Amino acid sequence: MNIGIIVFAYNRSQHLKKVLDGLKKNEGVSKVYIFQDGLKCEEHRSEWEKTHKVIKEIDWCKVIYNRSLYNKGLAKSIVDGINIVFKENDAVIVLEDDCVPTANFVSFMIQCFEKYKNDHRIYAVTGYSDPVNLPYSEFDIYGCGACPTWGWGTWKDRWSHYRIDNEILERLNINEDKSKYLATWGSHLTAMLVNRILGLNDSWAVYWGLNIIDNNGICINPYKSLIRNIGMDGTGVHCGVTDKFEVMISDGLKYEFKMPDQLEILHTTEVAYADYCGNYTAINIDKTKEHVLVYGVGKFYQKYEKEICNSYYVEAFIDRKKRKWYSGKNVICIEEISKYNCNKIIIMIQDIQECLNVIKVLISRGIMAQDIVLGHSLVGKYSETINNIKILQNGELLIDIEDTSIRVKSKEEFNKIYEVFVEKTYTYCINNDKRDIVLDVGVDVENISLYFAKQKNVDRVYAYDVSGKTVYAKMDSLKQNAVYEKAILYQTDTIELLEMIGTVVSRNSENNIILIIDYIEQKRNVLKELLKSDTLRKINFVLIEVLNKCDNDLIFGCLKEAQFSWWCWNRNDDSCLIHAYK
Repeated sequence: MNIGIIVFAYNRSQHLKKVLDGLKKNEGVSKVYIFQDGLKCEEHRSEWEKTHKVIKEIDWCKVIYNRSLYNKGLAKSIVDGINIVFKENDAVIVLEDDCVPTANFVSFMIQCFEKYKNDHRIYAVTGYSDPVNLPYSEFDIYGCGACPTWGWGTWKDRWSHYRIDNEILERLNINEDKSKYLATWGSHLTAMLVNRILGLNDSWAVYWGLNIIDNNGICINPYKSLIRNIGMDGTGVHCGVTDKFEVMISDGLKYEFKMPDQLEILHTTEVAYADYCGNYTAINIDKTKEHVLVYGVGKFYQKYEKEICNSYYVEAFIDRKKRKWYSGKNVICIEEISKYNCNKIIIMIQDIQECLNVIKVLISRGIMAQDIVLGHSLVGKYSETINNIKILQNGELLIDIEDTSIRVKSKEEFNKIYEVFVEKTYTYCINNDKRDIVLDVGVDVENISLYFAKQKNVDRVYAYDVSGKTVYAKMDSLKQNAVYEKAILYQTDTIELLEMIGTVVSRNSENNIILIIDYIEQKRNVLKELLKSDTLRKINFVLIEVLNKCDNDLIFGCLKEAQFSWWCWNRNDDSCLIHAYK
C-alpha cells in the first residue's frame, strides 16, 4: 500500500521539533506531508514563523509542505489535509504537533494496515493507548470502539464514511444496538457534539468517532502506547493543563507485533472503558441481579449509574418526554410499565418535588408504595446522611434520620428537615449552666420543635403555629417520637401570641430563653410586633429565618435596640438565617 505520513502544525515550534525528531528515528520514513495552518492573529506570528523555519530545515526526508493562506482552524485544517493526501495514498498516518512517536510507531502502523486492510469492520489504528486498566494478553493489540486521534491512521475506504452530521445522535438513539454501542464507546461524544454545534469547540474527531460507532466499527489500540502527548501544558489552542492522559510508553525497539487473525472487542475491554468513555448500563450483563425499572435518564442517574448497575439489572427506563433508547435499553412511558416483570421502580430524579410528583402518579396507576424506591435513599448526599427514606402509600415520604421518623410531603419540608437535622444550622451555644426553654414561632413548626425537643439541655419547647392550619394533624410527627412530651404545640393567629410568649418568659426566668422565628410574609405584622416588644430584651438567643432580605434592616434595628449581636448564614436563594446573641 501507499501510506502517507501527515504532520499538522500551527505555532508550537518546540513541540513540532520533538515530534519530527521522534519521527526521524522511525525506519523507512522517506516522505512526510506537513500542513501548517494560516496565522490566526498577530500575537501568534513569532512562534508561527519559528514553526515555519523548523519545517523548512528538515533535511532527512522529502517534505510536501502546505502552508494555508488563512487560518482554517483545527477541524477544517485536518480534514482538508487528510483528503488531499488520500488523493495519492491508500492509507494515512496522522500526527499533530504534540504527538511524539516512538522509534517503532510507523512500523506498528504499517503492520496493522497490511494485516487488516481487508477487514472492513476495523476503521482505525492508533498508536496511543488510552489510560485504562487492561490485563495484557498474548497479543500486542486489542480491539475497542473508541479511536484516540493522537498518532492514528486509517484506510481510504474507511475514511470515505466521514461525515459532518449533526443529526447522528438522533439516529443512534432510536436504534437498540447502536444506542448501546454509543453508550459503551462514546458517552463523552454527546457533550462534545453539542458543544461543536454551539461553536464551543472545533473538533473534527467527534464526527469521526460517531461515524465509527454508527458503523459498529472496531479500532486497534496497542497495550503499550507508542505515542507520548506533550501538548497538555497549556500551550495549545484546544487543550488545557492536565496529566490525566499520561500513559506508559512502549520501551525497546520491538518491530514485529503479534496480532490476532480475527480481532474482536472483548467484554473485559468494554468494562475497562466504562469509566473512561462509556457507561455501566451498557456493559451490565449480569441478569442474576434484581431487575428494576429506572424512572429518569438525566444527570442524576448518569452521575450514579455505576452504583445503580452494581446492585441492579436495569430492564428499561421510564421518561415522560423521551421515547427512544438509552444504552441499549428501551425508554418507555408510564403506560408501558405493566409489560415488564420487575421487582422495583427506582426514581432517579434530582429534584425532590418532582420525585414526589412522580410517586403520586405511579401510585395513582396502581403501583404499590413498597415497590417504589427513591434513588436519593441509595446514592448521593442524602443517602450518606439520612438513615432511610421510605415511600408511604399516600405519596408522602417517611424519613428516618438519627433516631427520628418524620413525614414529608413537599420539597420545602424535605429541605427544612435536611437543613435542621443534618446541616445543623439551628445549632446554638450559650455558655452557662442554665437549662433552655425554646419558643418556636412560624409555620410547619413541628419538625423544628422536634429537633429542639431532642436536645439534652432543652427542658421544654413551646411551638406557635401562625399558619392558620389545624394543629392537631401536626402533632402526629411529634407523637411518633419519644420526645414529643417535651413539646407543646399551639395555634395562634392574633396578637395574643405576644401575651402567650410573655407568660412563658416570665414563668421561666431561671432558664435560657431561645426564640426561633420563621419570618414569613403573611405573618409579618405579628412578627414585627414580637420583635419590637419588651419581651425581646428577656430573650437570650434568637434564630430568625428570613425569606425576603428586604426586611433585614427592620430586624437588625430591633435586635440592636434589644442589645443583640448577630451574624447571618446566607442561603443560595434570597433567604438567610440570622443568629442573634448577647
